[in-house]
Amino acid sequence: MSLKKQFEFSAQEAVKTRGFKKDPVGDVNAEIESGFLRKYKGRLLVLASDKCARQCRFCFRRNTPIKVASPERLRKILERDKSIKEVILSGGDPMMLGSDGLQKFFDAIPLGIRIRIHTRIIRSNGLQHLGSRLIFVSHINHPDELNEKTGENFQNLANSGATLFNQSVLLKGVNDNAKILAELSEKLFSQRVLPYYLHQLDKAQGTAHFEVPIKKAKQIVKELKEMLPGYLVPRFVREVKGAKSKIWI
Repeated sequence: MSLKKQFEFSAQEAVKTRGFKKDPVGDVNAEIESGFLRKYKGRLLVLASDKCARQCRFCFRRNTPIKVASPERLRKILERDKSIKEVILSGGDPMMLGSDGLQKFFDAIPLGIRIRIHTRIIRSNGLQHLGSRLIFVSHINHPDELNEKTGENFQNLANSGATLFNQSVLLKGVNDNAKILAELSEKLFSQRVLPYYLHQLDKAQGTAHFEVPIKKAKQIVKELKEMLPGYLVPRFVREVKGAKSKIWI
């Protein structure tokens, strides 16, 4: 298993694979205006940044340019649409904006609306004042991505009242092993984070070499359930274009 494989270019990315698409999860169809997506009831997805700390080679947005949202437009959308209960800051990685850039988005979101951040950057600076409004969703695929520093930042967020979840992607040659996933869940929980989702790979063109066959994937999850208490077993899901929710596998 190789942690680095997530970020290393492979010549296999140039291979065209049947069933793998440019926009596998339907972002283009879900766009209500530049940088804003509506997929699920009560939630607004905001592409706050087009930058990442490192480029994940399995990214489902790898083939589509990210149109960055603006805080001003976010404010107007929320003033117009009172059905939105939660704003999800994504990208790219919203944490690349830094505290000042993030605060502009926070200021555009009324107090009664939850704020969810999807990120691979584990930092607490500039977030603790959000308290229980914040749902912090880390994207960690392997236990070696966690260390003393991530533990300190997760602890700070938890102490401020934030809810902490993690979502992972099942990746061939990275974490397609029940023991590795069990270690990840245990380590996350020791740092105050609840394992939430384990995603079957989104079929973005150029990522087929990361796909774990569904039969093997189900066997891994079965073994994981036998190794862990239920609250440490992430929900095994896939995202289906046009569906009204994630699909449990």
